[in-house]
Amino acid sequence: MQDNRREFSDNEKMILYNEVNGRCPICGDVLTHRKKNNQIHKTFEVAHIYPANPRPEEVVLLAQEQRLSSDVNDLKNVLAVCRKCHKIFDTPRTIDEYQKWFRLKQKLIQDTEVKSTYVIFNIEAEIREILEKLNTQSLESELVQLSYESLKVDQKTNDTLPFAIKRSIKRDVVDYFDYIRRLFIEIDKVTPYKFNTLAAQIKGFYYKCMQVNPNQEYVYNSLVDWIDEKTDSYSRKACEIVVAYFIQDCEVFS
Repeated sequence: MQDNRREFSDNEKMILYNEVNGRCPICGDVLTHRKKNNQIHKTFEVAHIYPANPRPEEVVLLAQEQRLSSDVNDLKNVLAVCRKCHKIFDTPRTIDEYQKWFRLKQKLIQDTEVKSTYVIFNIEAEIREILEKLNTQSLESELVQLSYESLKVDQKTNDTLPFAIKRSIKRDVVDYFDYIRRLFIEIDKVTPYKFNTLAAQIKGFYYKCMQVNPNQEYVYNSLVDWIDEKTDSYSRKACEIVVAYFIQDCEVFS
């Protein structure tokens, strides 16, 4: 019987290892171990999502399922996982587990595509100034709550945004919208049209996310991740507040 499996190169294995941040995406176990001589060895296996050599019953089982690539050895069809999870997945393969691994890999592919554009989508340094002011202890006395009647979040979101995230966005808009708007007005006095520049950058990245995956939960998290990385992970919560502001005021989720 012909074996369709191939040996993956060290570079390909490194790509797969980095894709899951060095941990088994199924159980969370680390995918390397260190010996006494300080040498690091890999302890992961390259697992095929759609089997490289499907048994007749697997061909029938997966006949109606989506595939990420027609080539079973494409990097889109494999995951770096620990040996234990690989064995559990293969013996026997089930529809539920196949769909779970399919969705997991699909998201990893989308994340890689979005993050590869970080270098293209820059953001003005003033956004860090906004984040820092959102973390000052004296902020509470300056907050003026926005009326719920003026919220646009409900009009701009759909069923792909979980209720918990929507509620958090609405709360951030109510608490911080007016304060952030005043900050941008002050910034524009120093550098005219700075807000428009920032808004255009955020909308540009938003549109890229929508091209990759229009699911609003995915887009929201991608926007937060992007601003967080661009500001050296200063404050993720402050990034969430800024994203909420642009959902309310600009074309994000429009």
